[in-house]
Amino acid sequence: MSTLLALTILAATSALVLGNIRVVAIDTFRALADATSRARASGTLGAKLAFGLLWLMIFLLGYV
Repeated sequence: MSTLLALTILAATSALVLGNIRVVAIDTFRALADATSRARASGTLGAKLAFGLLWLMIFLLGYV
C-alpha cells in the first residue's frame, strides 16, 4: 500500500514539474544567477565553485 502511495506522489510531482518545466527552468536560472552575482560580489566565487565541483565529482564518481 505504501508503495502505491509513493508511486502516486511521484507521478503527481513529476506531472506538476513537467507541466511547468518552463517556469522551473526560469526560476532555476534566476536563482543560480543571483547566487553567482552575490558570490562574485563577495569575492568567494572561486571557493564556492570549487566546492560545488568537488561535490559533483564525488557524486558522479560514486555512480561509476
